[in-house]
Amino acid sequence: MLLLRLLVALAVVSGAAPALASGRGWQGVTPGATTESEVTSRFGPPSTQGKLSGRNALVYKGDQAISGTRQAQFFARDDGVVVEVVVFPVNALDKETVEGTYGKPSQKAFTDDFRTVWMYKPTGITVYFGKEGTVEAISFKPLAGEKPVAGKAAPSP
Repeated sequence: MLLLRLLVALAVVSGAAPALASGRGWQGVTPGATTESEVTSRFGPPSTQGKLSGRNALVYKGDQAISGTRQAQFFARDDGVVVEVVVFPVNALDKETVEGTYGKPSQKAFTDDFRTVWMYKPTGITVYFGKEGTVEAISFKPLAGEKPVAGKAAPSP
């Protein structure tokens, strides 16, 4: 069982989780620095593109889902800079696997429907668990207080 958890954790680190060196990017996409055009260069055209929650969204799902995901969503400001990546992993990741990958969360909370949320504020990562206790989605955002990329406009209020 321990070997299985270690293998799952290794799979998370190599594919469905951010690189530990940066602690906040995913598959070479760093929120606050990477642009929409860099995302499409890396992953090809999205299966869906448009506005979602008032932000530009590139969505990869179905036949265009990125390896290790059911769906990946890239949200960008109007200037094209990605500000959030939301990943819906294929594999059921339990809390032990998440803790083994990222450590103990800096904050724990619950959604309105009592689903667990773990926040890793120092890295900009938020993990959302489903009712069954496995990961439903992982969000990657720029670090709080991080300065916008040089030459890029700050997000509008």
